[in-house]
Amino acid sequence: MLPYGDIELSPQAFKLLIRLIVFEGTKLKITDVEVFEVKVPWVERLREDMTKARMTPLGAHTFVYKVHTDDGLVGIADGPDVRSLIPRIIGRSPFEFILDDSVYPLQIALYDLMGKYLGLPVCRLFGPVYRKKVNVGYWSHCFPPEVLAREASIAYEKGFKAHKIKARPFHDPVEQVKAISKAVPDIEIIVDANCTFWLPSKAIKVAKAIEGYNIHCLESPIPQQNIEGYLEIKAKTTIPLAMHMGWGSGSEWTPNPMTAIERRMVDYFVVEERGASKNLQSGIIAENAIGRASGFEGVPLFIEVVGLGPAEVFGLHMAAAMKMAILPSITFVFSQFLCEDDLIEESLKLKDGEAEVPDKPGLGVTLDEKALKKYSVK
Repeated sequence: MLPYGDIELSPQAFKLLIRLIVFEGTKLKITDVEVFEVKVPWVERLREDMTKARMTPLGAHTFVYKVHTDDGLVGIADGPDVRSLIPRIIGRSPFEFILDDSVYPLQIALYDLMGKYLGLPVCRLFGPVYRKKVNVGYWSHCFPPEVLAREASIAYEKGFKAHKIKARPFHDPVEQVKAISKAVPDIEIIVDANCTFWLPSKAIKVAKAIEGYNIHCLESPIPQQNIEGYLEIKAKTTIPLAMHMGWGSGSEWTPNPMTAIERRMVDYFVVEERGASKNLQSGIIAENAIGRASGFEGVPLFIEVVGLGPAEVFGLHMAAAMKMAILPSITFVFSQFLCEDDLIEESLKLKDGEAEVPDKPGLGVTLDEKALKKYSVK
């Protein structure tokens, strides 16, 4: 039986429910899409550090979308420039695009509309809902050790329990870890190399040097097609390994997820933003495939959806509906703590490393019109 809110549904009943929803939803038509180009800076304390880390001093140069329907409902989204996709959805029902990643990030607004029309939060449109709160992590680029120590202190004070950092050749990852651990011994550290250690020998050297600290995992230390290299790292270190599940940084070097599972290359998966259908499919693979391969029950995963308020809240809804999304996901920190504004009215709650998933219909958040006007490109 599948939990659907407070109702238990069999898989067959759930499929029938979806068909009824789609049929009912065909009465709803999209009439217009408003587009706003926006520039939202990083918070002031990070602008210089982001520039030095070879990032733009601008936090988010992106687009906000307001999708209107014939009955007055409005769905919201943010993401890259996809104005070319707008003609595809005009005159059609949002329900025609269930799990259609080809219209991402407009997909976010379409799910917002479907949820509002049905009176359901977006996560319940994905099927079983496993949690009301999502484990989320803080994030920092490859900053000098003293900057990471400062950021870790801020993160812990705000309620984060994990801090993901980028490891790059221009700073010593061991010194970075030491600085964070000295400042905040209780915070878990995720070291993300994005494959830049290149050689198993270097990854093993770094891993052995930081084994005694509070390390959550080492993510993508070497190119991800190097199966034997990952097995060598696992054999010679005690730190858990994570890799992208066919998407994201280093994905061009990623083996089939089933290969990674069967060879036990890694302990965790990272599922990066690419639309609801692909992410949920990845979650299903992580939940079930390892059981067939080796008798274990699922591979824990992180979900990463980075953007302003609407996009990151969409990530929270996806994580709520993915059984194995139990690790500190990056789908909260950018809009709430790294960018100057999230462009939504609500203050999202964070406590003990968990962010509450909005339970109102749709995304459950409201576009901040004053902030939209302030940050729109003139």
